[in-house]
Amino acid sequence: MKKSILVLSVAAVVILVVAACSKTNQRTKRLIKAGEWTVTELSVDGTNEAELPKWDITDCDPYEAVCIGKWENEEGGHADFAWQFNNNGDSFIISHQAEEEHEGEEHDHAAEEAAEQAYNFSGTYTVDEHSKTKMKFTTTSAVGFPGQSVVIVIEKK
Repeated sequence: MKKSILVLSVAAVVILVVAACSKTNQRTKRLIKAGEWTVTELSVDGTNEAELPKWDITDCDPYEAVCIGKWENEEGGHADFAWQFNNNGDSFIISHQAEEEHEGEEHDHAAEEAAEQAYNFSGTYTVDEHSKTKMKFTTTSAVGFPGQSVVIVIEKK
């Protein structure tokens, strides 16, 4: 009897872990599969940013490498950001990846703007909506806007 209970308990834990990984993997694959996403809302306390970027997401295996995307603005500037789904796919993390500046390099204003925006909107978000063509993320702990309500909505281009 004790062995049966132990076996059933272990099986239940395995099923829960597989289901959790499955949701995270499903959402990761949806984001990767689309390639390019248009940011249709990037708001702080209900005020949308004047310039909305697009995200270029490349294929990756989150279990083997850090997933990197490009945060691209209308002027052609871009910044790299790491991203990842966590907590059974219910959390989404964005982390701006700063590039080292080299002495003598010309500063690109558009790239600096993209980097600043990516940095300010870095943080851990709750996944409020997730479909093949649209995702919505919310937080009150974005790096550049602590305590303020931040919303990011992306749609498949």
